[in-house]
Amino acid sequence: MLEINTITKKYNNRGNLFTALDGVTFQVAQGDFLAVVGPSGSGKSTLLHTIGGLIHPDSGQILYKGRDIYAMKRVEIENYRRKNVGFVFQQFHLIPYLTVYENIKMVCNEISHHKLIGDLLEKCSLLPLRNKYPSELSVGEKQRTAFVRAIISKPDILLADEPTGNLDPQNSSLLLSMIEDFHGCGGTVLLISHDPGSAKYAGRKLTLNAGELS
Repeated sequence: MLEINTITKKYNNRGNLFTALDGVTFQVAQGDFLAVVGPSGSGKSTLLHTIGGLIHPDSGQILYKGRDIYAMKRVEIENYRRKNVGFVFQQFHLIPYLTVYENIKMVCNEISHHKLIGDLLEKCSLLPLRNKYPSELSVGEKQRTAFVRAIISKPDILLADEPTGNLDPQNSSLLLSMIEDFHGCGGTVLLISHDPGSAKYAGRKLTLNAGELS
């Protein structure tokens, strides 16, 4: 489903050239649960954002079902993200002036998805908080809200960037179990983490270090 072919990405920091990704190549099949682990600064987030259509690589290809997403027009890349990819970030990125329910509803692609919100909120122990604002939530509640928002439109791929980085062990286990449930229902998961413990949920594991896979 996904082919990452010799992806390279470099950043220029005040005249110093930093290589975040150096010829990274691998494939992700439909229904895979893949963990990419490595230390901070190894290029993991850049890799995930490149796959998600957020950061344009300097060279190489990201093929989704045979199409290079960076050969698409801007509107096509936006459609790729909206219809096929769900994101869970370490920092949640919830809209502060919207309630839990509204944060999720705003990304629904179809009317039928709205009917799922209540079911997912109940499953994630968020239903009593549906009218609360992000400032009224605990860290774990914010991340569970972000997770529901990521999967409400039934994406093919869930991209999770250090999703447990701000969570305590109990909330980390809960979130990873929910990600595992998404995978169990046929979803494809690409999990980025510096925590090797998170990788135990994955069927495959790759290690990224200094922009190179090993």
